[in-house]
Amino acid sequence: MRASLPCTRGSAYAQATVSQALYILMAIAVGVGSAFQTGMIASLGRARGPVEAAWISILASVAGLALFLAVRTLRGNAPSLPAPMNGVPFYLAVLLIAGVTLVLAMRDLDFYLAVTGLFGVIYIASAAFLAPKIGIALFASAITAGTLFSSLGLDHVGAFGADIRAVNLIRVMGVALLFLGVVLVRVADR
Repeated sequence: MRASLPCTRGSAYAQATVSQALYILMAIAVGVGSAFQTGMIASLGRARGPVEAAWISILASVAGLALFLAVRTLRGNAPSLPAPMNGVPFYLAVLLIAGVTLVLAMRDLDFYLAVTGLFGVIYIASAAFLAPKIGIALFASAITAGTLFSSLGLDHVGAFGADIRAVNLIRVMGVALLFLGVVLVRVADR
């Protein structure tokens, strides 16, 4: 009589499915942040101009990323980049230059709008982390669905000084179809 081993194939599949669902939810959340970033950049664009808004967003991205890498390096986890980009002094110098330039560019603006650049860093980092785990198509569809879902609410309240565009059935159906697209892309991966 053979001893039977517990079946772990089903539990491994269930664990992989939960992990993938978590990754998809993370991508949707990044999409929500992307909608906020779009609204904030639009607000900066109305105040300063579109190219200037892009400049401010990029400065905030560079400053935020430099701060993150400096802290990470101080904690003993230097980035896999060649010298001098693997040391704290480099990142502190970049942070100082980008930070001072950002403060100057944000003069007479609501300073919370500078956060827009951090959304960009999160988007790029999540693409590098999530897309290999769930696939580019699923990542892109989840980001898009999250962006549109959040955008409906932001439009409805006229967030960041935008014109109000009320939520209606057709717009909700459009977003629902995008979420259906996420499900279909995921099911096609099986």
